Amino acid sequence: MFLLDDALTEAEGVSRAAGPLLAAARPGPSTEAYLRDRERELGEVKRRTAAARADFDSLAEAEEELRGRLAEHAALRERVAELRRLERLIEALDALAGQRAAVAERLAFLRSRADGTEEAVAEGCAELLRLTQDQLALLAPRARTALEAAAAAQAELAFEEGRLACSEARLATVSARLAEVGVLHRERVAALSARTRADRELADALASLPEPWKGAYAGGGDGTAPERARALLDGVEERLRDVEEALRRALDEEEGTPMPGRTVLS
Repeated sequence: MFLLDDALTEAEGVSRAAGPLLAAARPGPSTEAYLRDRERELGEVKRRTAAARADFDSLAEAEEELRGRLAEHAALRERVAELRRLERLIEALDALAGQRAAVAERLAFLRSRADGTEEAVAEGCAELLRLTQDQLALLAPRARTALEAAAAAQAELAFEEGRLACSEARLATVSARLAEVGVLHRERVAALSARTRADRELADALASLPEPWKGAYAGGGDGTAPERARALLDGVEERLRDVEEALRRALDEEEGTPMPGRTVLS
């Protein structure tokens, strides 16, 4: 709008200068009428522009005044908020003052009730400490005796645990040896049994020979050679059975012997 107003101001000078030029040029009635119409339009636009500029100036002044009023209103609102905060603080201070008075009154009452209580508590604590020390003096010998008994029991327990460990080690060694002996016994018995069976088969074969052949194998002593071989084999088998029975009894006795820390189940 300001640029338009400036342009119209310059156009007014041009319009004034155009009058003498038109008079000298003599363009004709139509051109003069056209120019006169344009001058009237420019005048109308200038008038409207001037009115709009006047309105703008008045509105700018009103805006400036409004901005000032708004700033003043904001300042007033801040002051009102501050005043209300101060009012709340005053109310809180009044309430705190009342509470402080009540607390002071209660404290004075408690102090009046507590006069002499601290001395009584101190005396009671001293008496309790004295009684506790006396009781500890009485309990000290018994506690020492109990500790000595506990130490002795602990030492005995450690000794018995050592014996148990040694017994368990010996038991493990004996059990391992018995297992080895059992395996060896079974191997020897199996070998001897096989040999005995072979000898018995040989004796049976000799017994089935004809009489002339039997005499060739006969030696000194009673009976024929097969009979003596059978008797010898019977003695060997009986001896093997005795050895096996003795070993079984030894194993049973070892298993049945009670050891510390081991329970024998029947």
